[in-house]
Amino acid sequence: MAQSASKSCDICMSGPGRNYCKQCDQWMCENCKTLHLRSKMCRNHTFLSGSNINPEEKPFCKEHDENFIFYCTECDMPICKMCSVKKHKKHNMSEINESTQELKAEVKRVIDSKIESVKTNLDKIEQGTRKYQSDIKEAIRVIKEDGKQMKQWVDKKVQSLITSLEDKGSTNLQALHSIRTDFQKDLEKFQKCQTAFTDGQTIVDATKVLAQLKRLKSELDGVCEKQPPVMPTVKYNKKNVSEREIINLFGDISFREIVYSVDQTQKKRDQKTMKKNIVQIQMPVLWEQNIF
Repeated sequence: MAQSASKSCDICMSGPGRNYCKQCDQWMCENCKTLHLRSKMCRNHTFLSGSNINPEEKPFCKEHDENFIFYCTECDMPICKMCSVKKHKKHNMSEINESTQELKAEVKRVIDSKIESVKTNLDKIEQGTRKYQSDIKEAIRVIKEDGKQMKQWVDKKVQSLITSLEDKGSTNLQALHSIRTDFQKDLEKFQKCQTAFTDGQTIVDATKVLAQLKRLKSELDGVCEKQPPVMPTVKYNKKNVSEREIINLFGDISFREIVYSVDQTQKKRDQKTMKKNIVQIQMPVLWEQNIF
């Protein structure tokens, strides 16, 4: 096998061998590379080019000195062609590319699903918050309308109700803001995963891709699924009373508190589904291979 990217061309023996053919295990100069790719048998060969190429870093089966091309799911390890018909003959196995593609598809599905879920829940929170703010404004409007019909001696009572409403509304809005921030952080995490996933499509090393996909899946599993809160409501319960009864029969304010909790059951169900559908792969660095 070639030892250095600085040797001469293995074909013409004169030009600088700066291009390494992975299928033929040969270094070639630019001219020989061009001729090589024109051949019908070699037109689909792939080359590594550059000054820092070291094909010796490509791992082989130590027992048979062959490339790893399969993955034994029972032994959780990569194997070569000879291993597959000997020690691992009766084991369940799959091609490394196949396992990687399945994991890639599952990770993409989870990312898309979680982002869509968070976006939907954020929309619900936004709509609920606007409705809640509208409820607050409407309640204040009704309170002020009642206050206009009253004498100055009821101003203190009117202000007391408004203060109570605004204080409670402020508390709940702060809580909604905090909840929305949680969902926004989740969205940012999933979008970062999405960006990392997209960037990973340029990686040609199968092992690096597998490691990245496992890391992304682990990060996705670490973010529990949240459900939007039960939104608070507010309404001023107006009472039609005469002036004499105003003090004792003044309306009061009713609230529905925020109900918010993380659905642990859904989280466990999602994790169970992921474990069932995804082939867990742990393996050393393999050869460079375009899997995206």
